Amino acid sequence: MTERSIRPSLADRLVALAHSRWLLPVLLLVQVIETSVLPLPYEAAFIALCLAARGRIWVFVAVSVLGSAIGGSIVYAIGAAYFEPVISRLGIEALAATYTERFADRGASYIFLGGTTPAPSYLINLIAGASGYPYWEFLGIFSVSRFIRFFILGGLLFLFGPQIVGVWERSPRSVKRALWVVLLAGLLYWFVTGFSE
Repeated sequence: MTERSIRPSLADRLVALAHSRWLLPVLLLVQVIETSVLPLPYEAAFIALCLAARGRIWVFVAVSVLGSAIGGSIVYAIGAAYFEPVISRLGIEALAATYTERFADRGASYIFLGGTTPAPSYLINLIAGASGYPYWEFLGIFSVSRFIRFFILGGLLFLFGPQIVGVWERSPRSVKRALWVVLLAGLLYWFVTGFSE
């Protein structure tokens, strides 16, 4: 048994806190970090936590949405604060203005997809801040998209419990990979063609 297999995972650590008063603050912090700084396996931890305490699923959904909103706002603020100095230093103001205008046209759909799918939400939220996309509109769209994401996941776990997880785990690995590849390729194509119009 390797050291890696002995070390508790994020899911194990959260499940150990499932009935602790510290769970919700820790869950909020983890989601803020996952959305703004470090790509953590949050969905896996969320699923394990919901299965360990199914009576609190909707509380976990609410905390996850709040953490996403805070983390997304941090990334937005970074984009808003550092975009202009970097662009001026590189001397590409005209190019930046073109991309800012294009993001303003389709930004809502980019933000929504960034919140509901495995699309790179860090990048999208950063561009939203950099392009001057209205903050409250950004926050509303991103929060709603994250609510939909966690509401669907939490709802499936609430209704079906471990069975829904078992169905996914029993699916062939090749099928899972194919689904992710098709989804990510489609999102990437849509994102790139949208900016190249």
